[in-house]
Amino acid sequence: MRDRRTLVGLVLVLALACLSFKCGGGQASDDPVRKAAKAADTIAGSITEMIKLKRQLAQQKTITPDEELALTNALLKANTADKAFLAATKQLRGTPTSADKSNLATLFSTVSAAVNEIDAGVLGVKNPDAKTKLTTILNSIKASLAVISSLTQ
Repeated sequence: MRDRRTLVGLVLVLALACLSFKCGGGQASDDPVRKAAKAADTIAGSITEMIKLKRQLAQQKTITPDEELALTNALLKANTADKAFLAATKQLRGTPTSADKSNLATLFSTVSAAVNEIDAGVLGVKNPDAKTKLTTILNSIKASLAVISSLTQ
């Protein structure tokens, strides 16, 4: 029961974070680089939560060792790619140049591909309850990807 409350709490926090990208006031909320950086940070938090959940599910033997390994590899790849994207956004000052946008697009492509691997790992999970819990977090990651996508297009 506690796990479900934690998961619901996480979803609510992430939903509020996503809403703040659309509803926030002031100049900072209009800055696409800042929005992308916040979205990348949200992805990092979601990856951390998914790692914790994956470990818990493995300890409970709700997922198989092969399913855990596939998720572990995909989460590591996504975390590494997200860190690189976040670092690049933090280095930007002012309006991004076309070279900056090209670099961010390349980094975003790497993050996106890694998230697709997480998606494939989640789809490979046979236990429906475990799959549902993992999908909830994955959906928040995908929502953050949509925010980043607007910067890199």
